[in-house]
Amino acid sequence: MLKKKRTIFIIIIILFAVLFLLWLCLRPRKKASPAIPLAPAISQKDTTHVNRLPPAKITVPGPVAKSRPKGIPKPVPDTSMRQETTAMAAPPKPPEDSSVVRLTAGTCDNDTAAPWVYTDPAGGLHRKAIRVKLFGTKTCIIRWKTDSTAEWNVYKGEEIPIATMTTLFLTAFDSCGNQMEQRGEYYEIQPEETVKYCPGDMEHIKIGETSFCMDRYEWPDKKGVVPKSYVSVYQAMDTCAGAGKRLCTSDEWTMACTGPYGWKYPYGPSYELYACVTNDTTVRKSGAKSECRGYFDVFDMSGNLAEWTSTRSSRNRQFYNVMGGFWESGKQSGCFDARYSYFPQNRHNPVGFRCCKDAEQR
Repeated sequence: MLKKKRTIFIIIIILFAVLFLLWLCLRPRKKASPAIPLAPAISQKDTTHVNRLPPAKITVPGPVAKSRPKGIPKPVPDTSMRQETTAMAAPPKPPEDSSVVRLTAGTCDNDTAAPWVYTDPAGGLHRKAIRVKLFGTKTCIIRWKTDSTAEWNVYKGEEIPIATMTTLFLTAFDSCGNQMEQRGEYYEIQPEETVKYCPGDMEHIKIGETSFCMDRYEWPDKKGVVPKSYVSVYQAMDTCAGAGKRLCTSDEWTMACTGPYGWKYPYGPSYELYACVTNDTTVRKSGAKSECRGYFDVFDMSGNLAEWTSTRSSRNRQFYNVMGGFWESGKQSGCFDARYSYFPQNRHNPVGFRCCKDAEQR
């Protein structure tokens, strides 16, 4: 009886083995996926002449890496780039041509900041004809024109001559498709012998019948030098007096900052993140930001250092107005932004000053 059961057990095992082999032979198989061919390498044109980074240094992009980035870059068809022939038309879309390599989505995921173009010298009033150069806050293609109805010019590092009243229209885009909104930089050319009215290190500020002289830079009024801070209002007054000048009043300070058009910021009506030292960690050298120039040839009236004035605050007469904000004031660094809670006898790290003087016919 035991021998019979063993025989039946062996037969069952053999049957299961045969059925398993049949299933392996007869089961459906997936077809192998064809290999995806690699895309040919995409070359990038040399954009040395249009790619610049501050401060005033030419950025020379290297050749496109031989190793292909993750994913397969998609070539973009060539189309022409033309501006609509209506005045102040919207800025053109980035040209989809071989001069711009569109990177893979993964490469551009963290790059959403649009480039911003600034000029040197900046717009406003100039006493003689000038030649303007353009710079970008990141690697980008810059386009410009002086006629709103004309086609855009690709900036190639040339100096743009300006000899009359001119609006310089600007736009820019990078390889990730981020584009700067079109903006205009306004220039006026009005010759004047400033030295007839002011010392050589000061700018003649004249609006209507009001006329006075002001330091071009925060004290010690020298371009490329870190301005002096940590001074009390009384030290500022004494310093100006020792130089044959005086501390500016709040009205004089605001007039020089806003210019004849009542701008909210020295460079225009709207806040620009990169124009002045207003989103930084410390004070910078005077004149480091060429765009932080007012209508008049006066610099850094927004940010960098807040500035003492000789005008007492109307809110509390024991304090003096401190104007313009400092290096981390952001939007609260305009021509009308006044603070008054700094004790005048104390020295304050973010507060400096500049001097004024009565204009005189020499």
